[in-house]
Amino acid sequence: MVELPKGDFGYTIVRQFLFSTYAMHQWEALTLSTDTDLSGIAAKALKESRYHVRHSAEWVVRLGDGTDDSHGRAQDALDDLWRYTGELFMTDDIEQALVQEQLAVDSSSLFAPWKRDVTDVIARATLRLPADAYMQRGGRIGRHTEHLGVMLAEMQVLPRTHPGAKW
Repeated sequence: MVELPKGDFGYTIVRQFLFSTYAMHQWEALTLSTDTDLSGIAAKALKESRYHVRHSAEWVVRLGDGTDDSHGRAQDALDDLWRYTGELFMTDDIEQALVQEQLAVDSSSLFAPWKRDVTDVIARATLRLPADAYMQRGGRIGRHTEHLGVMLAEMQVLPRTHPGAKW
């Protein structure tokens, strides 16, 4: 979901809200990690994530409950992005092994609190949740959209232009 192009403001805000809400719950769960470095990082990141959720949620409500145009754009963004949210909650053997060691969180356990928070904001925004139908998958095993290649190429310009440079 986060590798997709920015789109218009409504698209960017809805994507930010959906992902930030997931990240907030993930950071919150990771504060209980047995790895003290990870739990400390999670505690700091949780504060930032709460801000991102609050900020983007306020904008989702403004857009959804605003003009017909802003409402339509926010709804279109939600409809388009929804199929990418399912993969956030999929787990694999590596994650499960880390969960057993209490180092990571089972992503599937985050779905219920995420859906509760998302549903509340979407209702306040007078938008409707899309039906749970097809969910995009494959990112965890390396299958991505063509947009990731463009992002990686842009991020690698400097080190490829100046190999071995130190900054």
